[in-house]
Amino acid sequence: MAVVQISRIQVRRGQKNAGAGLPQLSSGELGWAIDSRELYIGNGSVAEGSPAVGNTKILTQYDDIFSLADTYTYRVADGYLQTGSSSASPVERTLQARLDDMVSIRAFGLTGIASDDATAGLQRAVDQLFLNDATKTNESSKVVLYLEPGIYSITGTIHIPPQANIVGAGPDKTIIRNSGAGPIFDTVTSDSTPGTPNYASTSVNQSKNLRIENLTLDTTALNKGLDLQSCTDSYFYNIDVTGAWTNSDSVVDANIGIQMTSLSGIIETKNNTFQNVRVAGFSYAVESVWDINNNIFDKCTFDILGYGITFGKGMTLGGQGKLTGPSKNTVANSTFNRVNKQAIYIEQGEYNHSKSNKFTSCGNEDGTEGQPVTSIIKFNKNTNNSDGDYFSRTKALSYNQDFINNVAYIPEVEGNSIYTQGYHSVVSIGQGTGIKTFRLPGSEHQSYDIDYLITATNFEAVRSGTLTITQENFGTPALTVSDDYNYSGNATYEDDIIFNATLIDEDSDLTNETISVNITSINLIAEMKFTIRCKQSNII
Repeated sequence: MAVVQISRIQVRRGQKNAGAGLPQLSSGELGWAIDSRELYIGNGSVAEGSPAVGNTKILTQYDDIFSLADTYTYRVADGYLQTGSSSASPVERTLQARLDDMVSIRAFGLTGIASDDATAGLQRAVDQLFLNDATKTNESSKVVLYLEPGIYSITGTIHIPPQANIVGAGPDKTIIRNSGAGPIFDTVTSDSTPGTPNYASTSVNQSKNLRIENLTLDTTALNKGLDLQSCTDSYFYNIDVTGAWTNSDSVVDANIGIQMTSLSGIIETKNNTFQNVRVAGFSYAVESVWDINNNIFDKCTFDILGYGITFGKGMTLGGQGKLTGPSKNTVANSTFNRVNKQAIYIEQGEYNHSKSNKFTSCGNEDGTEGQPVTSIIKFNKNTNNSDGDYFSRTKALSYNQDFINNVAYIPEVEGNSIYTQGYHSVVSIGQGTGIKTFRLPGSEHQSYDIDYLITATNFEAVRSGTLTITQENFGTPALTVSDDYNYSGNATYEDDIIFNATLIDEDSDLTNETISVNITSINLIAEMKFTIRCKQSNII
């Protein structure tokens, strides 16, 4: 715009809400409304080039921007996107409503600076958003509390009511760090009031529909991370629960990453999903001695632990909320690493399922795979399953030549179970008589079905079959061996390979605990691929 004239600035003063109110200002004339503290400028005439005669409001510090920009339409400038019933009637919302879709923790005064005590502010935000009497019975009023990147230091437990939605910027960005003695988060009922948590659950008020995502819950003491009390239908995604425990520490019973409790067989912790959750630095990653049901752990990581997941450990059945033990829970596609004792231990409870998990350096008391101490999975009750799990112990103790002698084969899976190992193993078969080729655990009643493929490397010979080794442990343990196979190749070598199995005492403690699978091959040099399925019972 070309400046054609510089004139004296005129400022007219008066009251907008008295007399005739705001007059029509001359072109470029300023008008100050003393009573409303508003500033206007005259548009000028159409002849001068103004689009319209009138006054234009100039923003000052006293203006309410929401009353001026009072509507919001999603991507209003994009003609290809229709938000309303027709392109001519887009959905309009107030700007204030749009900004309130997600509430920043900064609205409650928290900065994410580690040296600031965030306890009161974080609890106040949770209480006001999810326990406010004016909104807590209104499902549609539940908003998302967003925690910007930072370290939020707390000195006590944050009580999480039903319907809470708490989302961070990511586990490596949003960290809630507790230096107090209690859990980092625990769940409370909808009958709680600000400052007074209530744990007396009913089917109406119990913890439900929580959503916690993209943050870290960290404790600097040997206490609990997440304490779920009769919590149902909730979703925990991409969170880290980290503690101060190390593999050289003793197990502390109250030091639990995620604890799950139930009031009764009706008011349970159930139907919760934990996805991409990492639990590290605790005596127990997940623990429950209650009737919890249908909880799913998917794509989770369990690292640096005394125990991994324990269900019903030390639990006596019969009390309120303790009729069956944890049941119908699933752990799938997850990783267990550096777990001193059992990675999964189910003493009470049925129909729990471990599926397609990976176990590395578990049950070794932080030693090597050649120093096993306990089983990796232990099932005391029937109907619990391990299906397609991978154990790094298998390669080390079954056929690694460094440990094939004088190391007891402590089982990957112990107790009442039918399990199928994930992945296949590969061993070499050489010429010789009764060569110790691979080993199996041999500590209880069990039957192994070993599905194999043998391919000779020096002659035309291929053999596919199932080797079955059955052990009974009454009195003097004994083995039976059967081999059912199909053969293709030079008929001369069809029966060249013979399997035999013996029970042996590898650690010289006067108890036979390991099955040695010995192979006699007169002529063939071959590769053997195999998978293992085991059925076992701990009946005495």
